[in-house]
Amino acid sequence: MSKKSVKDHDIVLTGQYLGVVEEFLPDKQSTFTKEGKIYASKTGLINVNDKERIIEISTHQEKDRKIVKIRDIVIGVILFSRKYSVGINFYTINNKIHFNSSYFGNIHVSQISDKYIDKINDAFQITDIIRARVVEQEYNEYKLSTVGKNLGVIYADCVICGNHLTKIGYNKLKCERCGNVETRKLAIDYGNVRDNLRF
Repeated sequence: MSKKSVKDHDIVLTGQYLGVVEEFLPDKQSTFTKEGKIYASKTGLINVNDKERIIEISTHQEKDRKIVKIRDIVIGVILFSRKYSVGINFYTINNKIHFNSSYFGNIHVSQISDKYIDKINDAFQITDIIRARVVEQEYNEYKLSTVGKNLGVIYADCVICGNHLTKIGYNKLKCERCGNVETRKLAIDYGNVRDNLRF
């Protein structure tokens, strides 16, 4: 008789059978696989993402965790820009502040917006503060996306004089000091960010 797979919101114990790899994609932080079967690596509540067929376990300590997971929302500063991507250092993970964070992510031009972006500099500039979603882990770096209304630049300075930029349109910003106009991939709450950050 085959073992029965768990359901969403079931309580599971460490080492408990969850399902098979043909059925679910296991979460690296909360499950482990052996001979094609998925087991719990910690005790907690099962979360099943039916759309992506991902199975993971969350605990009551979830809000205090310090590791990054797929689908987390991060805020960070753009450190450098390449031809097809930008590099970001994370400062918050799910509204939790991380001082001296060693987490680092990249946004590829294809993950910036659901609209066509010709050049990276039309969407982001170095020192912009952005909100992004973690979409993939690659060794110690993370692939990020700013596709979505609530994702993108939440604070930007003028590339000419360094003054704060004011939103004047869907993707347009203007410097009140020198009059320079720039484009960005803006989060819907640019200039009015209300994230409830915690330590």
